[in-house]
Amino acid sequence: MRQFRLVYGKSLTETANAYGRDPAFVSRVERGGAKPPRSLVQFYDDIFEADGLLMSMFEVVAETFDQRMRRAGGRRILTPKAVPGDATAFIDQSVAHGQLFAPGEIFPMTWRIRNAGSVPWIDRRLERQGPITGPGLITSARHYPVPATEPDGEVEITVVLKAPTYDATSIAYFKMVSSEGFLCFPDEHQMGLDVLVRVKRNTAGRQ
Repeated sequence: MRQFRLVYGKSLTETANAYGRDPAFVSRVERGGAKPPRSLVQFYDDIFEADGLLMSMFEVVAETFDQRMRRAGGRRILTPKAVPGDATAFIDQSVAHGQLFAPGEIFPMTWRIRNAGSVPWIDRRLERQGPITGPGLITSARHYPVPATEPDGEVEITVVLKAPTYDATSIAYFKMVSSEGFLCFPDEHQMGLDVLVRVKRNTAGRQ
């Protein structure tokens, strides 16, 4: 949120006054010290022309806690430690960040990654982080299988996605989980693998 504001050239005080809240509160939100109200994220998205990107990121963050609770079966949330020697490295992906799609277009996304550790990958899946569908969001299944991969082996993982149904910019995140549903790399790679697309309706009357 802060980066969008700075790129747009607006001061914190100007932005807070336009939104109708105290600058100190907005500052805490930008620095990660307070949870942003949905209305504030939508306000930033609108006035700083984020084209829906901030809202799609907010939806992921907003559902993260509930998703972790479901993963833990409703019990106290524990973050399992990574398996010693388990590691991954990104190689490439088939859809470039910011690629343009038509509204509602269905497309495959393939990531190629390497097992950079000493632990074989068996019965693992990619898990979508946050909601799997919604207004302005990329639609997907919750899970996609990860082929068994030995150490130092490379693997391609393909997911089938549906672009948002109206003009927007949207991002979706996926992380690798074990057969028990726990994050394989809980403290690394931030949000894991991602896909960022733009959607624009054809208004020129041409193919």
